[in-house]
Amino acid sequence: LSRFGRGVLNPVLVSTIVIVAVLLVGRIPLEAYAEGTVPLTALLGPAIVALAFPIWRHGKELGRLLPALVIAAVVATIVGAAVTVLVAWLLGVPHDILLAIAPKHATSAVSAAVADALGADVSLAAVFSILTGILGAVAGPPLLRLVRVKDPVSQGFAIGLSAHAIGTARAMELGRTTGASSALGLALAALFVPVALLAASLFGWI
Repeated sequence: LSRFGRGVLNPVLVSTIVIVAVLLVGRIPLEAYAEGTVPLTALLGPAIVALAFPIWRHGKELGRLLPALVIAAVVATIVGAAVTVLVAWLLGVPHDILLAIAPKHATSAVSAAVADALGADVSLAAVFSILTGILGAVAGPPLLRLVRVKDPVSQGFAIGLSAHAIGTARAMELGRTTGASSALGLALAALFVPVALLAASLFGWI
């Protein structure tokens, strides 16, 4: 059961379902919930910054691979954003929602900021980002095993680039090197996603 729980029964997924159920059953206004969780929300910033520690601890190992990882991050960011926008466009998604979906591979705070700069719905962008993180945390490790990606750095980096903080929390459970690599992927995604999307917006591509 514990092995199953670490995958499908992701803590963020389970807690989200429980919170939504409580809000609906108790008819608690969303504004009241948001106001009551302000202290917890304030801790998100320091928590993200704390992810720099595992990167520092594995600095030598990751430093040797840094040029390749940066190139991989740039390519993954461009391809990920392009595929996301293209698929959404082919499915007939309205342009304003498309802009909210585009930055979903960055952390919720970054994706919300990018959505705001693009004139999209900030709350919707954060929701898409969180859902992406949950999906990556649940499906990422099994998918990587399926395609026989066994290197811990590669595993972690892929999870961090695609599933940001929520995925990194899962990667930490897989091993220290995997967690550190995922944290680096998270950081690079938070850097390159805004650059890629804002550049695409300036050129009129989205």
